[in-house]
Amino acid sequence: AEAAADAIASSTTKMPYNIPLNGWKVIFQAFLTTLNVVCWLVPLRSKKISDNKLALSLANAFSGGVFLSLAFGHLIPECVHGFQGISTVFNDVTPYLLVLSGYLLIFFVEKVAFDAHEILHEMEHAQDHHHKHQPMDSSSGTTSTSSTMTTSENGDSPKATNNNGATSGRSALILLGALAVHSILEMVALGLADTFSDSAILTLSIALHQPAESIALLVAFLKSGMPKGQIIRFLSIFSAMGPIGVALGMAVNEFAAPIVDSIMVAIVAGTFVYVGATEVIPEEWEDSEHKWKKFFALMSGIVSILMITQYTMTLG
Repeated sequence: AEAAADAIASSTTKMPYNIPLNGWKVIFQAFLTTLNVVCWLVPLRSKKISDNKLALSLANAFSGGVFLSLAFGHLIPECVHGFQGISTVFNDVTPYLLVLSGYLLIFFVEKVAFDAHEILHEMEHAQDHHHKHQPMDSSSGTTSTSSTMTTSENGDSPKATNNNGATSGRSALILLGALAVHSILEMVALGLADTFSDSAILTLSIALHQPAESIALLVAFLKSGMPKGQIIRFLSIFSAMGPIGVALGMAVNEFAAPIVDSIMVAIVAGTFVYVGATEVIPEEWEDSEHKWKKFFALMSGIVSILMITQYTMTLG
C-alpha cells in the first residue's frame, strides 16, 4: 500500500506545473471543445468553408497515421498487459476480440445503422448538381428564388423541393448522431489515459482529426437549408459530446475495477483502428490528387507517434 501511495505521489509531482492528471485532462478537453466550436463557428460566420482543402487533407491523413500508431503501438499492448494478470478468468484471445468489437461497434454505427459517409457523398452530389444549374439563373441574382419560380411552372416541383430539403435535414441529423457517437468514443480514450504524455498525444491526434469532422458536419447542415440558429444549436450538441466522453473515461479510470479500464481501452483501440484504416485512408485516397503528400503525412503520423510512445514507455 505504501509503495502504491509513493508511486501515486511521485507521478503527481511529475505533472507539469503540479497540476493533477485529471486537471490536465479537463484542460485538454477544454482546448479540444474550443477547437471543435471554432472549426464550425468561424466558417459559419465567414461563409468560407474549408478554403485550404489540401491542408485539411494532409492533417487528416497525418491523424490517420496517429490513430493507427496509437492503436497498434500503445493501446492494444496496454490492454493485453491488463488482461495478463487475470488470464484464469479470461482467454488470451479476449483482448483482441474486444478490439474487434470496438471496430465493429463504430463500423455498425457509421456504415450499417446510419451510413454517414454515404449520406455525405449524396449531399455533395446534390450540391454539385445544384451548382451546375446555378449559372442559368445568375441574371436573377438569387439562385434559390429563381429555382422556385422555374419549378412552379411545372406545377409539382415545389413539393419535390420541400421533400428534398426535408430529406437533407434528416440526413444531417443522422450524420450528427453518427459523429456524436464517434466523438464520445474518441474522447473516452482521453479520459482513460494514465499518464500526462498519453493525454497529450491523444489530444494531438484528436485535434488533428476533429476539424475535418466538424467542417463535414457543418457542410451537411448548410446543404440541408436549415436556419443558421438551428444549425448552431445542433452543432453545439455535437461539441458537447467531447466533455461527456472524457467524463465517462475519467469515471471508469477512477472508480471502476482495473479490468473495466482494460476492456474500455481495448474497445477504444478498435475504434482507433477503424478511424485510421477504414475511415481516413479510404476517404483521403478516394481522390488520387496529392497522393504522395498524403502518404508522407500518413507515415509521418505513424512514425512520429510510435517514436514518442516508445520513448515515453522507456521513461516509466
